[in-house]
Amino acid sequence: MYNHSPEKYICPLCQISQGELTERGNQELSVIFRDDFITIFIAGKWWKSNKGHVIIIPNEHIENIYDMPEEIGHKIFDFSKKISIALKETYKCDGVSTRQHNEPAGNQDVFHFHLHVFPRYEGDNLYINHKDTYWPIQEEKQPYVDKLKTYLSKNNLKKFGNKKKGSSMLRKNMRGV
Repeated sequence: MYNHSPEKYICPLCQISQGELTERGNQELSVIFRDDFITIFIAGKWWKSNKGHVIIIPNEHIENIYDMPEEIGHKIFDFSKKISIALKETYKCDGVSTRQHNEPAGNQDVFHFHLHVFPRYEGDNLYINHKDTYWPIQEEKQPYVDKLKTYLSKNNLKKFGNKKKGSSMLRKNMRGV
């Protein structure tokens, strides 16, 4: 519904969710969590005042919010809370912002649903500095990956099994999030 991906679109977020190489290389080292339903990773493109922001995606190719199954949407939201707390605890940021775009008019430029979770700092001007971005190398990203993985493992981030979409098993597992 309301899809805009070009014909023969090669989805970089599907590649990341499947552990495949993207046109920007191997993003697997940036993944901080993956289960049968979602993948969470340190973003490849950074805003200079908000380094190490996180992206949460469904593993299944879902272009936008209109096509999102409610069970997966709930899981993404629940994990956005966990990641927000992890950012506060590990980055010592002053706040957190989430962003998600749908359709070209809504500034969607990667046609796979993804939720950004940004660390925020007093005076960072995140919404003004859209052009002040860059693509960090893995060595710059790795300390952020390590901090979040350590925090999440110490705080018992649970993994869920069972790939059946919309199954009662997913709903049952979701209660533990």
